[in-house]
Amino acid sequence: MKAVLIFDTVNDLLFSKWDENFIQRMKSFNGQEKDVNITDSHHVSQLLSPIITSQRVMAAQFSNTYTSMQCKDKTTIVFDEWLDHVFMIISEDEVDEAHRELLDCKTLVQHICGQNINLLHSSIYQDWLSALLESRGKGDSIPGASGVIGESGATGAALNALKSISKEIKCSPHNHYHLVLFVGDKMLALYSSRGCEDLMPPDVILLSIQCIAAQEYWRELRELDNGAHCDNSHLPWLSEENSAIVNLCAGLTGAPCAPHSLHLVEIAPRIVFAVLIDMELRDIGIAVHLSSQILSNLRRILLQRNLELLPNTLDSLEVALKKTTDALKKNKAHSTLCSRVTSRMLELRKSCTTTTPLTPETTATAMRTALEAVIEQLKPDIPSLRLEPSLKELKNLLAPYMDFLRAKAMRYFNLGSYPLVGSGGSLAHKYVEEFPGLVHFVFADRTAARCLAPDMADCVDMLTADTVRSIVRTSSRVLREGYGAAAWRRGALHVCALRWFERRGAAARPAAPPHPAAVRALPPPADIRAAFYRQLVEIAFPNDSQGVSVKELICIHLGLVPASTAVQQARRLAHSVYELTGENSAFASDLL
Repeated sequence: MKAVLIFDTVNDLLFSKWDENFIQRMKSFNGQEKDVNITDSHHVSQLLSPIITSQRVMAAQFSNTYTSMQCKDKTTIVFDEWLDHVFMIISEDEVDEAHRELLDCKTLVQHICGQNINLLHSSIYQDWLSALLESRGKGDSIPGASGVIGESGATGAALNALKSISKEIKCSPHNHYHLVLFVGDKMLALYSSRGCEDLMPPDVILLSIQCIAAQEYWRELRELDNGAHCDNSHLPWLSEENSAIVNLCAGLTGAPCAPHSLHLVEIAPRIVFAVLIDMELRDIGIAVHLSSQILSNLRRILLQRNLELLPNTLDSLEVALKKTTDALKKNKAHSTLCSRVTSRMLELRKSCTTTTPLTPETTATAMRTALEAVIEQLKPDIPSLRLEPSLKELKNLLAPYMDFLRAKAMRYFNLGSYPLVGSGGSLAHKYVEEFPGLVHFVFADRTAARCLAPDMADCVDMLTADTVRSIVRTSSRVLREGYGAAAWRRGALHVCALRWFERRGAAARPAAPPHPAAVRALPPPADIRAAFYRQLVEIAFPNDSQGVSVKELICIHLGLVPASTAVQQARRLAHSVYELTGENSAFASDLL
């Protein structure tokens, strides 16, 4: 049973995605017969309204927020609130798993809607979000990570091909763009124009989810057409040119608030070419995101009548709005929009500090309306691209490698899911011989959102991909308890998991280990934006977190292997992994 629900400011159901079991459960609560239709959003809103209201009241008026509820029948309800909208997932999953999915849902909403959640009133955006939620767990990579196929010949050829066709792509007046080639959910090559902002690790994961959704739709079309391949088949949630405005991560918080134009083209089954054009609205997006967050906090403070926090919040809001208007002026926006935002801020400060006919709540609402007008500037028109000549040239340049890429696209947990140096293939073919009893391993750089895992095609009968994902989730749950290492048995398997810190390629040890209670209070690990790992580094290295990364290693052995042998092999495996990834392996023996 699972339901993903988003409620607007007046508790109306804005978005819903549920299965039949959820509907049957709702019918039983409502005392209705099975043949009575309860799928209407108004009925579901009425049934869940007391829970939503309780969550809002406790958070807004008593500052007593809670993020989950667990029922006796093992039903789990998790909450999150953003810009006065409540996100909810009802399922029978564990709390951490449901909470992680909820965080990813919020990130996907920000990715496709920006800060205008009301776009979900459109059926097109609802279908788009639904497709992305379904594709979130269909990739080959482990949760919270993505990868790069490291075959040196194909990677170099793909990069040269992207560089060659970049001369033909015209996106004037926008001069900054990224050209990306995906195989499955893994990025094969990335070419960025000069002066372009780098893609952040969550951006690659978000793009891979977009590609998986497109690949799944095209695969269904091929099945309906008996395997026929249709060039540039229209994706129903995108424009006729398979284009849309998406938001990539920007700013210190890494929130998706930088509008880009996304164009998707299928080169071959499970091989996708993506063009990302920077719409030059990053500064406005960052400033408006900060302003919206502070304004939402201000409205909560006004509800709580917590007047002690009011002056500092007003000052922070004024600074954020000043950045917003400066960014608007730099982008040559209408001066009336800037003056409107400034005047609303003056009215808000006056109503909060003196006696005026207007209440602070009324002026805060007017301020929100002014910000919504600014948010409209973050939904620009999609530039039209003529990709046919460039696409033809790209296919010709990649023709010698197409069979290899098709084979790679059909495998899962590929060895080269990490940017490798050299051939790097020896570990994939010989690690079973060099490490007797070792069935599988996963190495993850959580800061860069990259993973390294051998191809599982040869051991699929012994260890399925779902088992590996379950072991990775268990590892995350155990390490979240504050431990740096853990070992446990799973049936006939013996699992070892380890997490450590590095700073610019050298081992980094916190002055004091993070307190387990502080680690447990963090969001669940392995969401798209890696909030857990980012906050963990800040806790472990307060005021000194620059350049610190988080690494994880999970080794899966046969249960007959003694624990001491597993530890020794893990040390050797750490050396091999560091040699393969081209990193400093001088301290690898001290990791375990």
